[in-house]
Amino acid sequence: MNFLGHIFLTPTDDELLLGNFIADSVKGNPEGLFPDTVVKGIRLHRAIDDFTDRHPLVKQGAERFRDTQGRYASVVIDVVYDHVLASNWHDFHDEKLDVFTQSVYSRLEQMQHHFPVPVQRYFPYMKEQNWLFNYQFEWGFRKSLEGLDRRSVNPTEMHRSVEVYQQHAPQFHAEFGQFISDAKRMVNDYLLG
Repeated sequence: MNFLGHIFLTPTDDELLLGNFIADSVKGNPEGLFPDTVVKGIRLHRAIDDFTDRHPLVKQGAERFRDTQGRYASVVIDVVYDHVLASNWHDFHDEKLDVFTQSVYSRLEQMQHHFPVPVQRYFPYMKEQNWLFNYQFEWGFRKSLEGLDRRSVNPTEMHRSVEVYQQHAPQFHAEFGQFISDAKRMVNDYLLG
């Protein structure tokens, strides 16, 4: 799951949201670096990543990118799933996507004093360019992959994955619907446990 998927799976608590949002920029043990609920959000993010990486439907979807993307196939499927979620938002959430995303930016902005340096750098661009909302459009999906290409240490062409996605869109949509139900159950169980 990429940004939107993680945010979608996070309960309404602001500090849980913050932890889940910044988790990729927090290395090692977060204990003592952030408030307890933010730490719980970081750990939730890691649990979602682990669950996603091991889910058979996610692996099945990632395999469609293996020929062109190699080890980056798992990165691509995360962005694909954000696109599928955003482009079918009304199937998964009662609030309109534009209202939801603006609320998320506002909530996160209130806690930006906790942002690690990498998040401090990209968050203003994320908000200004409305990444979360624009995942729903094919151009937004492609732009996200192009950004990953630019930031990758190795030469990549992840943006070429859009064509593979187009060829298999019905399968990705069906798989995502099943996966997200499983992921919601996992998050619920994780937070109760």
